[in-house]
Amino acid sequence: MRIFYLLLVFKEGVLCTAAADKNDDAKITHKALSDIIDKFITGYGETIKNWGGDVRLFRGFESTIDEMLQNGRVAEVELKIPILKIFEKDFLKSRKQIAKRGLVLTEEDLRQSRDQKPGWTSKRLPKQVITQGFLDKEMYKIAHIADGFHTIEEIAEQSGKPVAEIQVMMDDLDDLGLLKFIEIR
Repeated sequence: MRIFYLLLVFKEGVLCTAAADKNDDAKITHKALSDIIDKFITGYGETIKNWGGDVRLFRGFESTIDEMLQNGRVAEVELKIPILKIFEKDFLKSRKQIAKRGLVLTEEDLRQSRDQKPGWTSKRLPKQVITQGFLDKEMYKIAHIADGFHTIEEIAEQSGKPVAEIQVMMDDLDDLGLLKFIEIR
């Protein structure tokens, strides 16, 4: 099962809720729900003043909701997965092989393959990046978790470090030209 969270917006006596997942931006979802309430009140404000509980009075508003939520995709944001550039060539080659079979690499595939690392992830950055002071030992270790299969949140969880700290490390690796981000929808 996927993990969802519920967003609730209560405004002018109307409660609107939506289920969202980790790829949905909460601020965008909140704004969309608020806009739905505004549109609902504009269309049914007089009706709800004396409403007796018969939801059939609002039939047809579902299509407005679907349109405003872009059929549930209004708040989707691309998932950006960090990958060390030493892994990128092999990763893209495996992705092309998957595509040749008519398949697409999705977030669900990444979730399922979390514990199964491909052989090419055994490659390592040269130890000189530590001795020359570009990376410390901890950052070196964490850099290799950026294999194209782990989100920043998963890297943080695996390393036991806060997400914000891992984000800073990923930004530093990116600034050094050692990292790239792969976008997945």
